[in-house]
Amino acid sequence: MMPHTQPSTLLCDTPVLKEILDTGVSHVNGQAHRVHSQISAALAEALYAAVLESRPAVVLEVGMAFGVSTLAILAALRALGPNGRLISIDPDQSTYWHQAGIANVARAGLQKFHQVIEEPDFVALPKLLDSRQTLDFGYIDGWHTFDYTLLDFYYVDKMLTTNGIVGFNDCGYPAVHKVLNFVLAHRHYKELEVGLRPVYSRKAEVLRLLRGRWSRRHRVLHQDRYFSKVEQWEPTFDFHAEF
Repeated sequence: MMPHTQPSTLLCDTPVLKEILDTGVSHVNGQAHRVHSQISAALAEALYAAVLESRPAVVLEVGMAFGVSTLAILAALRALGPNGRLISIDPDQSTYWHQAGIANVARAGLQKFHQVIEEPDFVALPKLLDSRQTLDFGYIDGWHTFDYTLLDFYYVDKMLTTNGIVGFNDCGYPAVHKVLNFVLAHRHYKELEVGLRPVYSRKAEVLRLLRGRWSRRHRVLHQDRYFSKVEQWEPTFDFHAEF
């Protein structure tokens, strides 16, 4: 996947998203909520472009919050035609997030492409797999511990079609970075170039310096990273590779 040379129309075509990113505020039922934990405009643009280029029929995201990534995905699906669908998993959408993401999707007029599952990932993902759901694109931005991130990838991988794409947010988190090493060592994926400027996690570099093990190969990329599924492959029962 190559970066787009044409400027993205995401923010031009999605004024609700532009308002959220410009003001840092999301309005729900007349109340203003300060937006936090959202992806940046640059990451939203990259996500939008990746969905546009890969032309998925079904996208799944883990983590919705105020709906910034949700709106980027839905805007791309709308541009691709009437049949795309996004499944968002967020157990706290109606509690902690005050249904802000759902409200913003409705304000943008994109709800017809959207399904929200308000259950934990470890409950919702096995149900989707059991229903024989397939995916063409996944975006993982849930709880950033190793176990939760790996669980999200494990189930996305089970449902992802060959040549499907999975993206990860907050890749500079040590636990997320560790999962990416697992992805490359224990499954057949290749990393994609989506046009994001490399940003290295300084915290990870400092930790490695203190431990005396730093080198350029230890650099941890902080921006979102995307991977394409080369083939449907799982290792033998006794397989192990260091990651």
